[in-house]
Amino acid sequence: MISIEQALAIILENTPVLAAEEIDFTLATGHLLREDIVSDLDLPPFPRSAVDGYALRAKDVMTPPEKLRVIETIPAGKFPERSVGPGEASQIMTGAPVPKGADAVQMVERTQVNRDLVEVLASVQQRQNIAQQGSEVHINDMVLRAGTRLDPPAIAVAATVGRTRLLVGRKPHVSIIATGDELVHPATRPQAGQIRNSNGFSLLAQCAGAGVMASYLGVAKDTESSLTQLIGQGLDKSDVLLLSGGVSMGRFDLVEDVLNHLDVSCLIKKIALKPGKPMVFAVAKNGNLVFGLPGNPVSTMVTFELFVRTAIARMEGAEKPVRPLLQAKLQRKLVSKGSRRAYLPGWVQIREGDGALLAFPVPTRGSGDIVAFSKANALLIVPEQSDYLDSNDPVAFHPLDSFLAKEDRWAMEKLQNA
Repeated sequence: MISIEQALAIILENTPVLAAEEIDFTLATGHLLREDIVSDLDLPPFPRSAVDGYALRAKDVMTPPEKLRVIETIPAGKFPERSVGPGEASQIMTGAPVPKGADAVQMVERTQVNRDLVEVLASVQQRQNIAQQGSEVHINDMVLRAGTRLDPPAIAVAATVGRTRLLVGRKPHVSIIATGDELVHPATRPQAGQIRNSNGFSLLAQCAGAGVMASYLGVAKDTESSLTQLIGQGLDKSDVLLLSGGVSMGRFDLVEDVLNHLDVSCLIKKIALKPGKPMVFAVAKNGNLVFGLPGNPVSTMVTFELFVRTAIARMEGAEKPVRPLLQAKLQRKLVSKGSRRAYLPGWVQIREGDGALLAFPVPTRGSGDIVAFSKANALLIVPEQSDYLDSNDPVAFHPLDSFLAKEDRWAMEKLQNA
């Protein structure tokens, strides 16, 4: 049994970075940028009005109120035709180019208009309400760095500097197999001894959350022939193959044997993790990765979160693919006995007033309690050397995708009032 850090090191050491590909920028949200992007122009590209108002000479309105003659109206998208001289002003809209001769813009709220005259009711300083050319970015400045996870603001930057094609890391092809004779489709009512298959579909959802569209290959029976057929299919079509179940020590846990028969090298078999001890990581001859995840639903999701997500990010080209831990103040005692580091479901929220992070453990019955896990937005960590953390202790936590976004207020209120 190896530590979590050793497992991550082995996984990252054997995870290839996939080749980059060029795609249209409108399709690039969620991708990892693999090139530096520089601006092809100054931003703003010209002195730009920051408000609706009047472009004028600041020295003409030093002793307000002052009346100026309006010589032109400048909407956004139109370049000024006239220069502003003494005693003159140009009506200007937000974003429009400031005309020559003007060195300030007074907002419309501080003026009164009478036909072709504007009365300026307050003085302005030179450059006030003007965004100067290049004040945001100069031509050839870097605006996006390789390694950036492209989000909507980054796409806006690419559009602003004219980069409609972007070099990004290729997302891996992932296939998913659930294993077990006891599994039936969620649409089926289970008979005696059967359970509905949740792992196959939770893994599809987790892949989608990691920005990867996965293929679901179905359920493998607990036989070598069924496992061999589906695993072989997954190895042929995938960069990453995910299996749930069949990796423990039971008589019908056959995944590891089948991988060995298929000449797939198993590099990890057990991890000092709770939940998630029996996890297999293997590498095929062609370099494709195989993760044999535990069969209990929570264990499946936790091991995906810690290890599979990390491998996917590295394949896209992330230099630091491990999600960093955060810290909160524990609001209830958190117990986990044993020698393995525990990642337990919790709710972390920001306290109004001082912004402190507060952590509430979610009561759970163990690694099969997916309903309890569904209420969590974080994994609260109990270190190996501890049997518990007390109320008000600092607690490290791994934020889930729903951190700061999950809206289960009813669950949060029950935790706070427990």
